Amino acid sequence: MFEFFLKSLPVQLEGDVVTRQEPCRCCGAKGGIKISRIDYWDIKETDIVKCASCGTAQLDPMLTDDETSKGCLAYYIEETLRTSHKAQEKNNLRSYRRGIHFAFTLKRKNYTPKDILELGPGSGYFLEGIRFVFPDVKISVLDINQELLEFNKSQHGFETHLATPEHFIPALENKFDLIIARDIIEHVTGVDAVFKNVNKYLRVGGLFHFITPNGHEDVWRFYIRYKEKKENSELLINHVNYFDGKGLVDHLTRENFKEISYYTYKLKTTFRGRGRKVNEKLMAPLSQKRSADYYVNEKISEIRSVTFDKKETLNKWYLKPNRKFFARLISWYKHS
Repeated sequence: MFEFFLKSLPVQLEGDVVTRQEPCRCCGAKGGIKISRIDYWDIKETDIVKCASCGTAQLDPMLTDDETSKGCLAYYIEETLRTSHKAQEKNNLRSYRRGIHFAFTLKRKNYTPKDILELGPGSGYFLEGIRFVFPDVKISVLDINQELLEFNKSQHGFETHLATPEHFIPALENKFDLIIARDIIEHVTGVDAVFKNVNKYLRVGGLFHFITPNGHEDVWRFYIRYKEKKENSELLINHVNYFDGKGLVDHLTRENFKEISYYTYKLKTTFRGRGRKVNEKLMAPLSQKRSADYYVNEKISEIRSVTFDKKETLNKWYLKPNRKFFARLISWYKHS
């Protein structure tokens, strides 16, 4: 029974065969199937088209840099305002422990990074966790959101770069032995450009660590709303790529990346029906065409007043330089 269940996954997505308005940003193909229609805030109405060649589902037409920047800032403000200060502090602590856990996996492989770049660093506490294990490491962050960069600089003292990951910065070429992109490549409008830049930024023998959602499960909620109701879904966070696993591996191989290790997680979402069941609970929210300008122009002052006491956030008995054994053990227990 279990074997039959696994063989039935993933469920095939169906839709009208279309000629894309823009070629696939992964492989350049022009054909695909239309599987959904979405509203990105009130900024743009667009389709989600699954590539007939590489299997990646993407927005078509894709967001522009200005549209991405505006929507990202609006989402950052909206998310910050709906998350309590206490919850944000807990999230920062979790990220810190995850950084510790990740750093010790590097140490176990006898790898000691000297220069790290993270694309889309969020709060920066993941990198701070890495620095707990490797105190001499130099850290840089790159993001399109100036507010986030200022937070990372003031909280952690990281070197900051304001740009999209697709934009090549010559000063970063051959500078890093570790580049991190946690939950970011699903946001970028030009996957091929990002992978090329990562290759140029890495030193010979450098590592590229990234995490991205299960593309099939991620796009499923938009797909079933359109398939069952022919309604536009609301897209606030700019997930513009939904990757097919094999297609993503093939793309990385074409860009001369060599696989070292990988893992998949959260199988429980599949058992709960995401990616295979059709019901309203699993559907994406119906589009409200929420106003990005409202957050960008009227609510931004509220998040600029939010502050965090880093010493208080990390004031745990096990997060002391002389207690790294306990920090490693607890971080492994919490996040392995």
